[in-house]
Amino acid sequence: MLTTHNARGEHILWLSPMLYTWLATYTSPLQMVVFYTDNKYHLISFIAITFLFIVLMAIPYLFHKYFRENETRNIFVSWLHIISSVVLMIGILMIYTYTQPINRDWKYFPIMHPVLVRWRFFNSFALILFQVFVLNQILFTIYGCFKMYSQRFTNRPKQSSAVINAL
Repeated sequence: MLTTHNARGEHILWLSPMLYTWLATYTSPLQMVVFYTDNKYHLISFIAITFLFIVLMAIPYLFHKYFRENETRNIFVSWLHIISSVVLMIGILMIYTYTQPINRDWKYFPIMHPVLVRWRFFNSFALILFQVFVLNQILFTIYGCFKMYSQRFTNRPKQSSAVINAL
């Protein structure tokens, strides 16, 4: 049963890559992602990318859960992180889902094939989006660590002056 206790916004962080991968397996012309870095082509399945996104979002998800349970979350920062993460993730997956297939030997032709030029542009754009996605997770993790650290000292009970004088 869906209640307000178990229906939380941060669950979108888990559900969106899984749902998109499930849909992409039926609608995508390719079942593998091809990306190009360091003069090498890499092939990765959509399921492996889904697990990568879930692993990268594990720690920020735990911070969302912790702040919600303690009722100390900033709703603006929380939803800004959730929406930006989902938009970046869906953007990356859409680029890799709907780019045209290429022949890797096209890079050796004297004149670059137009499809390869377009594919390299989208590949570079997707890699930049992935870097922004990772930076987004790192920034939210730093924010979460700082907020937990500051909460630890603001919620500490005050010691009496007699205890302090005894030390």
